Order: sequence, then C-alpha cells, then structure tokens
Amino acid sequence: MNWEPLHLQVKPVERVWGGQRLAETSEPVGELWAIGEDNMIMAGPFQGRTVAQLAADFPADVLGRAAREDRFPLLIKLLDCADWLSLQVHPDDEQAARLEGPGMLGKTEAWHILDAAPGARLIAGIVPGTPAEDLRRDILAGQVINRAVYREVSAGDSLMIPAGTVHALGPGILLYEVQQSSDLTYRIYDWDRPASAGRALHLSQSAEVSRPVTAEPQPLSPAPGVQELLRCAYFVLERLASDHTPLERDTAAQSFHALTVIRGKATLHVHGASWTLKPYESVLLPAGLGCYTLNGDFEALSSRLP
Repeated sequence: MNWEPLHLQVKPVERVWGGQRLAETSEPVGELWAIGEDNMIMAGPFQGRTVAQLAADFPADVLGRAAREDRFPLLIKLLDCADWLSLQVHPDDEQAARLEGPGMLGKTEAWHILDAAPGARLIAGIVPGTPAEDLRRDILAGQVINRAVYREVSAGDSLMIPAGTVHALGPGILLYEVQQSSDLTYRIYDWDRPASAGRALHLSQSAEVSRPVTAEPQPLSPAPGVQELLRCAYFVLERLASDHTPLERDTAAQSFHALTVIRGKATLHVHGASWTLKPYESVLLPAGLGCYTLNGDFEALSSRLP
C-alpha cells in the first residue's frame, strides 16, 4: 500500500483559562487537539476512522518499528493561555497504573513557545534544594505555590516537562505541546477559582507523584534545516525550517512523523502529489509513507518516536 498523509479533524476544547486565538468562537477555547488517537481522518480511503482504529489495524505501517505497542502513543496540542492554568503535576506510567488502574498511562510532555506576550511567565518546577518530604507536606497543606519556580519565556523556547514536575502555564502564552497519550492531571492549586466537579484538586495524589525538580527553557537556533529540540524516552521533537530550500525527509518505516506548521506555508510532496499546509495546520505521516519533501518559506514542528 502507498500510504498518504492523514489529514485529521481537530478537536477544540473549551477551558476556563482559554483565549480566542485558536477558534472562531465566543467561548474560551484553551486547546486544539491536533493529532492523537481520537482524531478522525477527514479524507481518503480511511475517512471517518480514528487514528486509534487505523493504528490497531495497521500497527507496523502507521506506528513503525519504534512503537512499543499497537496504540498511537502521542497527543499533539496547541494551547492558548489567557489566564493561569492550574498548578499541576502528572504521574509516570508506574504511578498512573498503581493509582488509577491497569492500562492507565503517565504523562511526560514538552512545550515549544509559539508566541509570548512581553513578560509572560510559566511555572516549571520547585525551588532547587527543596527536600522531598517538605514538598509533600506543603502540597498537602495547600502551600506549595510558595516553592514554585517562575520562568519568563519567549517565542522559540522549548521545555521538557517530565512526569513528576510541578508546572503551570501563564497568561499571554501560545504554545505547541507534545505529550504521552494521556490526559491524567493532578491539580495542586487553581488560583482560588471557584471549585467545581470538573476542576477538583488532587492533593494526596499530587503529594505522592511530585518531585523537587526544575525545567529550564532551551532557546532556539534560528538556522534553517532540521534541529532537534528535545528528546526523551517517549518522543523526539524537531524544528524544520526552510527559506525555499527543499527539506528531504524519510519515515523509513521507523516511526510516524506528526507535522505542524507554525510559520509561513509549507508544501508537502509525497508520491507525486502535493498539499499546502498553513500556519497551525497539522498532518500525520504514517511510518509506511517513506520519503517526502517539504518546500517553501516556513517553520514546522515534527514529533516522532525515538
């Protein structure tokens, strides 16, 4: 089978902290789920099926040799933060299965800042030197915000947020996020917003999984070409940039490539056909697709398996 790019239906998600930049709506859309196992294929022979269904039926061709199981392992999101997200933490795989049940996954994630208002900040960890027992005590007492490490960020910064890292995104930030295919979040503090069933705090779970670590923003190299931004056991995040010099790429049956254009327009050439991708449009390239070319004056982000 000659595999083609999979164009997916994005899923807007309303959040109390969301803004107006990701969808034409009066509601606060905080997230666009662009590529994940629940996204539906919009066209072609697999139209109407989800990525999860396709990965289960064609694991080698969709996921590639690097996959650990026959399940699409990542979720790609765009986030528009008009207010502070809750201070939160995610468990690792072992903790998720133990605390939430068999089959539950943890959540390691990474951020790439697409736009940031002057002075925009986020929280990425706990003050260095904090003893683990002190961190646990402060979480249970609702006082951990006093130990949070604030980072000022700019467009182009990247941060790895391993499971166990206490974190929060601040207002004025638009970003790309790649994460494990899990939406398991433990809230520690919600900035005194009114409590609701959908925004409960999870202090005992947070105290168990949080670690006294910090995350450092990694600045971007502006050079064209392919630049690896971040790498962990679950994914590799790369920046692709061109000034009309074609970029030749190959999935090599090793891993899918999840592409999102973040600036300009990119023309994607595959097997003699072509598609134009505009800013914030995404496409999933199955592992069995093979060689492809990107051309134009653009920047894009690519997430794949390591």
